[in-house]
Formats: sequence, C-alpha cells, structure tokens
Amino acid sequence: MIFPEDYKFVGIKDEERRGDPIYFSTQFLINRDGPRLYRVQNRGSGFMRQVECLESIACGSEISFYQEKVDTRNRALLIELAAEVYQKTGANTVVFWGPDEHITFVKDPDPGQILTIEVLDVSPPDPPWLVHVLRRLEECGVLGDLTIRFVPRVLDLRCFEGEAVYFPCRASGLGRSLDSDRVVHEKPKVVGCEVSREIFLAGNPGRDYEFVNICPLKSSLEIFEPTGPFITRCCKSERRGMTSKNDQLGVVVHWGDGPWKIAEAVRCLVQELRK
Repeated sequence: MIFPEDYKFVGIKDEERRGDPIYFSTQFLINRDGPRLYRVQNRGSGFMRQVECLESIACGSEISFYQEKVDTRNRALLIELAAEVYQKTGANTVVFWGPDEHITFVKDPDPGQILTIEVLDVSPPDPPWLVHVLRRLEECGVLGDLTIRFVPRVLDLRCFEGEAVYFPCRASGLGRSLDSDRVVHEKPKVVGCEVSREIFLAGNPGRDYEFVNICPLKSSLEIFEPTGPFITRCCKSERRGMTSKNDQLGVVVHWGDGPWKIAEAVRCLVQELRK
C-alpha cells in the first residue's frame, strides 16, 4: 500500500507538461490528464525545484477520483473507502479531496494496516460514555493520523434488572440503587464494581448477598475478555495507564476523564503497540 504520510507530499496538475519546476516537498504528482500518478524525484534547492525523475505508479482506469469531500486526515477512513472503491470498480488508486481542498491518495488499499482497538464499557448511558467520546474524537479529526478503528464491547446492565437487584447509583436509571434506596431484601444482588461492594458492606455488615462485578477491567464476564488491544475505564484513579487483560495490551482511563485525557491515553496505547 502507498499512502503518503501527509498531503503536503502530494501535488496535482491539469495537464502533462514536462520541464515545469515542482514544489520542493512534492513526492507524488497527480496528473488529471490521463489520469496518471507519478512518484517524483527532484534536484536543486529552494522552494521550486527541477524534476529529475517521474516514475509512473498508476494510470488510466487504475485511478478513481472520489466524488465526495472527506477528512483527508482520517487515515483509517480513507483506507476503508479506497478498499470499497477497489471492490466495486477495480481501481487500485483512489484520490481524495478534503474540505480545505488539499488532496491525497491511497494506492493498493490494505485494511489490514488499520489497528483495531476494542472499547470495553457499560450502558446505560446510551451510547456509553467512553464509546461516545471516542466517536466525537474521531469525528473532529483528533485521532485521524493514528490509522485506528474502535470496536465497542458493551455490557448492557439492563440484563441484570430484577426484584432484588441493586445498582451502584441512580445515574444508571435502572431499578434500585445503593445511593438512594434502602436494602430491604434478604439476599440482594449487588451489580457493580469493587467500590460498590465496599459501599454495600459498609451499610449492611454481615448481610448475605450476591455480587456481580461489572468493572470492565476486573470482571470475568465474557464480554469483557478482550481479543486484541483495548481501552476501558475504571473508577479507581490508581489504575489509570497501561495495563493488560487476557494477554492483551490495553489502557485504562478514569471513569470521569474527559476527551483530552482519553485522547492522550489512546495515543499512548498506539505508541506502545507500534514500538
């Protein structure tokens, strides 16, 4: 796959004119006439330089110009779109325009180059907070240069609703909660994390109970057993940072972390994975 690291390395012109000088950072040149795509070598100094060699790497029906403007910084998106075009048309090179009129291209798209990160979270809320923040970060382009995709692994807490069930707090909007309801059942079921259990025991010493651990990091539930790199959140701040589970590398953010901290955590994880 050929995918320039930055669109500043890609130039475009309307017709074939040999001998014209070229901008110093241009490594690839798209010629609409043909169309053709060249790898460029230049010589000289200064902003405008002489072309030393033009190597043709795609031409004619091999090249497709994507009709809609897209975020040219979202590398995972462009690879996926180029792969779709290739499957439909056979064009192995797809040229993209961004809203700022900058251009780039993907030749021989390989979706296998996209790093998948699993998102371990719970709902409600819907969407889960971590999933929601990561989607917003993707949409505004903060993570586009990382060539990653996120796959949610979400536990729906509604599956535990029942007569004797107690959730951590009323914010879940589900049934009884430890922060607003008295525990009146002989053997309640506490659905929460280790902190929830400690809160329950503090107010109900000696009471028999059932416990379901829904902390994505510590739960033994199958949905929270990652099959690849992952990101999750925990209410214990001392667990924030790099971790592992099920022999998979991951990163933990605090339950209340906002977009900036979450973006930093994703970058740290990707850096570790690509060392």
